[in-house]
Amino acid sequence: MKRLITFTFSIITVLISTFSISSCIGEDIINDEIAPELRILNPIQSIAVSETHQYNARYFNNIGEEEAATISWSILDESVATITNNGLITGVATGETTVNALTTSNNGTVTEDSTTIAVTMDTVEQELIVKTGTIATTSSYTLTGDFTIEEVENSNNLLLSIENNYQASTSLPGLYLYLTNNPNSINGALSLGPVSVFNGAHTYTIDTIGINDYTHLLYWCEPFGVKVGVGTIND
Repeated sequence: MKRLITFTFSIITVLISTFSISSCIGEDIINDEIAPELRILNPIQSIAVSETHQYNARYFNNIGEEEAATISWSILDESVATITNNGLITGVATGETTVNALTTSNNGTVTEDSTTIAVTMDTVEQELIVKTGTIATTSSYTLTGDFTIEEVENSNNLLLSIENNYQASTSLPGLYLYLTNNPNSINGALSLGPVSVFNGAHTYTIDTIGINDYTHLLYWCEPFGVKVGVGTIND
């Protein structure tokens, strides 16, 4: 009798564990490869004649992790502005032009990014950048809502605001929130910590990162290492 009870208890334990795992995982096989990307991190809208601005760019590989790369800079119209090999732009005359950054991988693949800039006679105060997105579930659990992420004036911080229509199931086990460049992985991601709010508006203040450093919000089931929700950060 004792042996039978032990066996029955083991079956129940396995069934409970299997149910928990299957209800957390959205996909049986997760492909974490994405397209490599070169990203200009600090574009500006305008620059005054004779003023300078140092552009910065990073290369992210096919799993969204930053990788060292040699970046070449060029400008479409050198009568409007000039740019050095390391991305220092100088305004020359009023007008508008395009800045281009380019890198070539070891296999010969070219990856590039570009941004438009206006050159003006006087310095124009740069507008704070605001981006938006929508959270969508990737599992059987409820996880939805809109969000904005914006620069904070006179600081190097960002404010992430989850809107009032946000809802997340309180049954989600070990739910964490990340900023990431890969919507399928937390490799190279920035953890914002465990989720403690499951309904309604709330905010996160994120220290010393740029508005263009990450491309996605990622809700992650920490005990099982899988995503349960994602939101693209849109311009």
